[in-house]
Amino acid sequence: MIHRMDREGSRARWAVGGIFALVCASLTGCASMRTRASDADLRPCTDGYAATADGWMLGVRHFRPAVIDPNKRPVVLCHGLGLNGTFWTIADNDLPSQLVARGYQVFVFDTRGAGGSYQVGARGKVNTLLRQTPLKEIGEGEWSMDDLVHQDVPAVLDYVRDVTGHEKVDWVGHSLGGMLMYAFLEISPHRDRIASFVSMGAAPLLANPTDPKMIRATRNLRVLLRFSSTGRWARPLMLYRPPGLSRVDKYYFADHNVDNETVSRFYGYTLEAPSRLAFKQLASYLEDGHLLSADGKIDYANRIGEITTPTLLVVGDADMVADVPASVITFNGLGSTDKTMLRFGAAEGHYGDYGHCDLVWSRHAPREVFPPLIDWLDRHQPGAVGSPQGHPHPMPTPQGPSR
Repeated sequence: MIHRMDREGSRARWAVGGIFALVCASLTGCASMRTRASDADLRPCTDGYAATADGWMLGVRHFRPAVIDPNKRPVVLCHGLGLNGTFWTIADNDLPSQLVARGYQVFVFDTRGAGGSYQVGARGKVNTLLRQTPLKEIGEGEWSMDDLVHQDVPAVLDYVRDVTGHEKVDWVGHSLGGMLMYAFLEISPHRDRIASFVSMGAAPLLANPTDPKMIRATRNLRVLLRFSSTGRWARPLMLYRPPGLSRVDKYYFADHNVDNETVSRFYGYTLEAPSRLAFKQLASYLEDGHLLSADGKIDYANRIGEITTPTLLVVGDADMVADVPASVITFNGLGSTDKTMLRFGAAEGHYGDYGHCDLVWSRHAPREVFPPLIDWLDRHQPGAVGSPQGHPHPMPTPQGPSR
């Protein structure tokens, strides 16, 4: 009798929560809450716009230190697929603020189809209105990762140069924001404009077959993306998250490592609808283990030996997307003689094993992850004393405890 009452109570809570979520999702006020957020770091990036050659205006947020260190290059932070620039600022004591405290100018941007980015022309004006609703935008899924490589990255580099005078930047990319940089460093004629590269939870190949459940989930999501904007429908989850959602959350983060408020902000302010074409590209990667160009002609995983840029791999021991074996293979395959890998987990003396987004969101990241990452950047600035450039790191070097 007690168990039956518990089940009935659980069904009732699900029903109430589901009705509330649907009602909330149907209201423009709920969908447009991002632009009205009281905290500027939760709003779309609108400090400026980087213009791409194919007609996109990419929203940019510029973080400036009180005293800019002239000997330090600007740092660009790039989010992953289906997210926006607030990915970097939804947790307290975030990475941009720590970089600024060390004298760096920091640029966070929204890739095409995310946050404050928009297309020029009539389509862009209509989509600006649709983005304030749960409805799908016109042409929402008509771009791939290769468009980010060939269009978005050069546009952001030009924007940073125009604002700061620096031709070169240090690039920090999480998930697809790092994967696309592997491709950029392999094929772009502008690869020399990336002075150093920090890859967080990103690998252009998989060491082992991916979880079949994840493959099925990506296929189902691609179908759903044909009809609706999943990112905007998910915003009410910041207020109510059904228990079963934990089966999805585990691919994003380890719940022991991330505050509930950060997770709520993720669903309310950061999650976007990924492009169907980019998601198809990712699905191929999950099934075949190699990151390919959208047309299948370039195997980016097989070309990592061409990358000579100083590179730091930041890896979480509990990452279910870019796991440790894939990261080790990537590290060993890089052509750079200046490469380092830092692992974060209990075995390395940290608070616990870090998941995919924990590397940025964890309540412990400001103490355990960010300091060694910024120390590595410091050593790679022009004229830095004891710079390791040109000196190989033949084996992955886990970061020890920092507490």
